[in-house]
Amino acid sequence: DDHDHVEDDSNPCQLYIAKSTIPNAGLGVFAGTSFHADEMIGRVGDAAFPTVDQDWHNSAEGTSNTKSEGDYHWPLTNYDWNAPDIGMDTEAEDISVTVTGFGAAPNCHFRLLNVHEHAASYDNAGLNRYTSPGAGASTPWFNRTSTAMKDIEAGSELFVDYGPNWFLTREGAFNLVPVSNSFENAQAFLLKYGKLLVGTNNRNDLVEDKMALPDEAQRDLWNIIKTFPYPTRERQALPQDHKDAIRAIHGDIQVIEKENSIRTVEDLKENGKCMDNIVPRQSNIPHAGRGAFATRFVAKGGLVAPAPLVHIADKLAADMYEERIGQRGNIVRNDTAMIKRQIITNYMFGHPNSTVLLFPYSSNVPYINHHSTEYNAELRWATDAPWIHNEDWLTKPVSFLEEQWQSGLMMEFIALRDIQPGEEVLINYGDDWQNAWDEHVKSWKPISPESDYNNLTMWTKLSKANNGKDGYIRAEVFNNDKETPIKTVEEQLVEPYHSALQIRCLVNVNHRHAYLFELETVPFFTRQWDGEYDSPMDADEKHSHKCNITERYDNEDSSDDEDEEATGHQYHYSVIVDVKKLVGYEGKVIEERHEIESVPRHAIEFINMPYTSDAFLKNSFRHEMQLPNGIFPNAWMEEEQKVNE
Repeated sequence: DDHDHVEDDSNPCQLYIAKSTIPNAGLGVFAGTSFHADEMIGRVGDAAFPTVDQDWHNSAEGTSNTKSEGDYHWPLTNYDWNAPDIGMDTEAEDISVTVTGFGAAPNCHFRLLNVHEHAASYDNAGLNRYTSPGAGASTPWFNRTSTAMKDIEAGSELFVDYGPNWFLTREGAFNLVPVSNSFENAQAFLLKYGKLLVGTNNRNDLVEDKMALPDEAQRDLWNIIKTFPYPTRERQALPQDHKDAIRAIHGDIQVIEKENSIRTVEDLKENGKCMDNIVPRQSNIPHAGRGAFATRFVAKGGLVAPAPLVHIADKLAADMYEERIGQRGNIVRNDTAMIKRQIITNYMFGHPNSTVLLFPYSSNVPYINHHSTEYNAELRWATDAPWIHNEDWLTKPVSFLEEQWQSGLMMEFIALRDIQPGEEVLINYGDDWQNAWDEHVKSWKPISPESDYNNLTMWTKLSKANNGKDGYIRAEVFNNDKETPIKTVEEQLVEPYHSALQIRCLVNVNHRHAYLFELETVPFFTRQWDGEYDSPMDADEKHSHKCNITERYDNEDSSDDEDEEATGHQYHYSVIVDVKKLVGYEGKVIEERHEIESVPRHAIEFINMPYTSDAFLKNSFRHEMQLPNGIFPNAWMEEEQKVNE
């Protein structure tokens, strides 16, 4: 098989995609080696891509300034994560996040969860927004890691937690995915089934010569139970095989499921596809940021990386628009002023004569960069993965694709020549992409940090504030700084923080010393910071408020605050928090000012203001990659669609 590569026993493939052990689930992700509890799974984390305000951008003009039910095709919705899970909760008003690799490929089995997911990191890979035309063209969120919840045996299918609500809020096949109580009900059913077979609840009676039905009749009965016309989550939780059902009656369905979720490594080598032949590093291509580099030798014709695909029927769903004031005074999209497209389109493949976009979601494939002449790999359609690739889709019209909301296609990155370990993998994005990039570089103009406040990012409020000479710096930099004192309001007049930052303090504005007064007064409270009341007791409590730093002083009583001294924060602060509250049945607005003294450093945080990261740069590059005519299906071409119509 020319798709194989010679695997070095000292460098085994750690992750495979192959047919899932869950019936009708398509592909799954499997451990090629064993992993210990808390060990990172795979060589690196995955890339993350924010999609922002998409319902608003796809809503009818003039409908709303917030989320609305958008009638558009975007199957990535079924693969996206909530922004707080990835560490992007303040990046935009309405945001969902697509994560490749472990963020999209693994399945969920609530009784067999074995992988923890973590937040992504932010790093622009050296693409400075003031000096590089490549800034904002690639996602700065990367290395979203996954770790083992427990010891994992080689060959095991890897399962992540989607959360029960993910299944309960979806239609179709997802209505039948078992959740936690489904297995409890299924186990109770098995006990009744066992009594039906032998007339008792004694596990010792579950032997062939005591059963009321012979093996063949048991098999037929179990098939009827499993295939009854009205499926339920509970019946889906039952074992597939009638013999496994017998074993689970006085045992545990989970034990059976775990046994069935493990494949041999030899089987994965033969029937699966290795996911870790490439890893991200700094690219050799100017202004490209990260690139994909081979972890092992890949022979000519060998598999560089599998590329399961999520399809988008109409590329217009990725368009983003300017705001304007509508007839009712609300903020609506301006259909005549498109800003750009969602950043994830830079990682999709399409064709100039088609509306279809294809997003490959395997690990690290987003990092494969372009070279028009020195490329060493190309994309081809998979020919040996019927468990995920529906070849007949390639001859279906776009209207058919628009009805499909799950991944059903796969391509493969194939080596065009021998690729050596450590060599960067490159493909040809196509002439259209190259021409668009050349035009972007030609027209791109650098902007100084001092003028960053209005010109670079989308939808930021106009400001005359001076951003200082340092320019854009992420909040994470300040939050991780254990030495530098936070500037007071007076100090910021001379040396301001960037306008993309906001300072927030952990303050309980419903503290027992805060009383509500009538509107005629402005309540002013002065008190000491109180760790017992000001620190949130759980994640649902919201004690974080915008604040102004009015004074900084040495933490003289450091003996009472060992945590501060241990982390190097030797200062305490006085802060002011202004809040508005609605009180009474009439909803009166009460304005309060809270002046809090002796606030420790750990109670103060910087956050990134919405729409200010590199992903939202107005002058950043956007263009999908191009599949050549010989690869892109004729059925999806616009001319072919017109003929079909």
